[in-house]
Amino acid sequence: MLTPYPTYPPKLGAIARMFYEMQVLGAAHELVVMSFIFSTADYTLETELANYCQLGLTVMIGDAPPRQPQQPALIHRYCSKRMRTLLELLQPANFDVVLCDFIYMAQYIDLFPNAFHILSEHNIESRLLQRCAIVQKDTSQLQQIAHQTAAVKAFVESDREAELLAAFEQEYWPKFPLRWVVSEQDRQEMTARCTQGSTLVVNNGINTQQIQPIAPSSSRKILFIGTMSYYPNIDGASYFVEQILPIIWQQDPTVQFCIAGAEPPQLVLDFAKDPRISVIANPEEMSLVAQDCMMTVVPLRIGSGTRIKILHSMAMGLPVVSTALGCEGLAVTDGIHLLIRDQPTAFAEAILALMAQPELRQQLRQQSRSLVEQQYDWQQIFTAAEQQMVVAFQDWQSQGKSFANDPFR
Repeated sequence: MLTPYPTYPPKLGAIARMFYEMQVLGAAHELVVMSFIFSTADYTLETELANYCQLGLTVMIGDAPPRQPQQPALIHRYCSKRMRTLLELLQPANFDVVLCDFIYMAQYIDLFPNAFHILSEHNIESRLLQRCAIVQKDTSQLQQIAHQTAAVKAFVESDREAELLAAFEQEYWPKFPLRWVVSEQDRQEMTARCTQGSTLVVNNGINTQQIQPIAPSSSRKILFIGTMSYYPNIDGASYFVEQILPIIWQQDPTVQFCIAGAEPPQLVLDFAKDPRISVIANPEEMSLVAQDCMMTVVPLRIGSGTRIKILHSMAMGLPVVSTALGCEGLAVTDGIHLLIRDQPTAFAEAILALMAQPELRQQLRQQSRSLVEQQYDWQQIFTAAEQQMVVAFQDWQSQGKSFANDPFR
């Protein structure tokens, strides 16, 4: 299992998905997990990973060779001599299956030509960049954030990077006989663009045993959850502060807003200059933050895949107001599981209406919690995915390990 960042601890987003993927696969198979880290302090995570797999190895990012002209920035970011050298040392293990989380890690599968390759795509990355190019015509602010946060750099020239990444996807998707995506929309796009192999939906989820509903709050505080080094979240929080909150404050200036997530850049930290806005960096336990909030907002304008932040909010029993793109790919219905609004005025009005209607908040709490319990539990999701993987691998084996148009055979 090759991942672009550590699979532990499983707090939010992609790391949580990879953690539960690792947990289920490690319980059923002899599993080696290889991950990039971004700080030498994270080498200690190898000890934690040993609780979930046969061997957990970490590699310090940052030794990429010079970038090639047609190489996407995101692919170059995860290009590493150290990673390649360590993987070469593992070649004698003769792995049956090599699973790559994110297209970034696909560049290493040539080292394992005899393995069954699986790609777990958390987003259609090129589409994510295309949407960024549409939203961000003025990139001056984006360039400023990129100087502070390396992960944002690929979004600066998002139109050009989208083209490069789409070409990389077209080259590498066919090399995986099995591909996992997180939504039906992503499955349809990948299937249309790549006819070889199989593309299956493996939903995002939440640990519904560990995350329990919090008590309803009468606080007039709104919560935004997300990894704040991730540009779509930075844009979403900025959009809410600049275009939606002023409308709310015209009606009720006492409403508060809380942004909680990992590694917020200075742009986000500066929002707290208004005493009604708080920024909680790297919260240890999101439920402790959420217990002081009335609802969650997901005002995203850029995205692909599905948002674990919505499932997390629903599991905690927090009503959600989201854009249509924010809840894209989830089996949710406006007015039953959450409220969906796209325009700033409508979004603000939905928040104020929800604040004024405790019975509506309670309805959304109950319906959304029931939904995540029935359809979005991590254990159920990856237990089914593991069974699909075994069947696909056995079919591939029975066919003599052949795969049409596979460049490695």
